[in-house]
Amino acid sequence: MVSSRTRQPLRVFLDSSVFMAAAISASGSARQLLLLGLQREFLLSVSALVLEETERNLSRKAPQALPAFGLLHAAINLAIVEPSRTQVLRAAKVVDVKDAPIVAGAVRARATYLATYDRRHLLTKRAEIEAAFGIRTTTPDEVITITVNRVNDGES
Repeated sequence: MVSSRTRQPLRVFLDSSVFMAAAISASGSARQLLLLGLQREFLLSVSALVLEETERNLSRKAPQALPAFGLLHAAINLAIVEPSRTQVLRAAKVVDVKDAPIVAGAVRARATYLATYDRRHLLTKRAEIEAAFGIRTTTPDEVITITVNRVNDGES
């Protein structure tokens, strides 16, 4: 288990795909990541856009998960950040315009990780995002694994 007593929690910006997965399934790495955020093992952040997109997509694709989304959103101390226009324009030089607000949100949150399941647009650009902004774009299970390994290796 990751321990916040020995170090500062890492900052993780959540893409809507992660929040959706956590609301839909009570098991899995997306839900585990949010629960670790609830335990303050990670500092989780989103933007208003992520919350709106998650609610809209759940309403359309999995309305039965809306109550879980509401509970998770209410229970977890999420930092809600809003990227500036400049940050969005800068991100649009690295990723598709529609995904630029997500990357810019991670920049605004000073995130270590951008957690996403978007393989088509974000995970394929992980090297470019890290080079431009110093943010590791990865899946929730990789965030958890990397962090557990970091603690086991004695990093602080």
